[in-house]
Amino acid sequence: MKILLYVCGLVAALVSSFAAVPAMAGDHKTVLHQEARTVEGGRTVQVLVAQAEIKSDINPSNVVVATGGGLLGALIDAKINSDRAKKAELLIQPVRVALTGFDVDALAVNATKTGLTDAGWFGAQTSAFGRDNSVLGKCSVLDASAAPQVAFFEYAYDLSPDFSSVRVSVTMSFAAKAIPAGKKSEARVAPKFVIYSQTLVSVVSLPNPSKDAAGNAARWSADNGKLARQALEMGFAETGVLMPRAFAMTEDDLKVMSGRDRKNTMAGGYMGRVQEESPSGTLLYTGGLVHVQTLS
Repeated sequence: MKILLYVCGLVAALVSSFAAVPAMAGDHKTVLHQEARTVEGGRTVQVLVAQAEIKSDINPSNVVVATGGGLLGALIDAKINSDRAKKAELLIQPVRVALTGFDVDALAVNATKTGLTDAGWFGAQTSAFGRDNSVLGKCSVLDASAAPQVAFFEYAYDLSPDFSSVRVSVTMSFAAKAIPAGKKSEARVAPKFVIYSQTLVSVVSLPNPSKDAAGNAARWSADNGKLARQALEMGFAETGVLMPRAFAMTEDDLKVMSGRDRKNTMAGGYMGRVQEESPSGTLLYTGGLVHVQTLS
């Protein structure tokens, strides 16, 4: 009976983990076309940071792939991933304690302001901050907006699986207040109906990181989280720097950026085409812009 309950629990966890992975639609609008840049009545800006503390991540197990699929492989993966998640949560606790009182929300708001500083075409009408990044939460913002569109800037931040890097991402999406004909309210924030959507990632790595996650965690949490605070400041600031570049991207730019003449490499845990390499870091194109830099 205990074995049966254990297996059922693993199956439930597996289903839950699959459900938590967002679907990647092929029609994401990663290019803000000229005709869509300005909108009569402007846009409401909504900055979203759903989390209240830094998250951990894991390298997911792929036993199910190695074994050719099947329930047994899936159950093994679920158990391995659960164990890895528990270990990561244990290791990250000192970092979270060290970051107590650090205002990450303000970093997100400031990054958005930086990204929109020279965007006169944007037509920002009002700006607000929130934590509810659910579909219903976003629809509520749309319903309350006096503008015909809402620009959502949804931030997330975590530590890489080996704790060598702090990662900050922002997903920018423009959604119309009007409900598409014949659709439900929530369709407005679905990938198919948003006007524009692109995710930017900023990775800030420790210099000479240890292969031991615990050692890296200790460095992030030392001296009241000095390095972690510095990395988060750099990570959020860089997303603001990347925004104008992302907004300016054209279809032709995408072809050039993804061309085979661009070196394909791994940096900061991301595989992509190298766009720039400089003392300030490496810029990759992975379907979105990823900037990787190292703490000085």
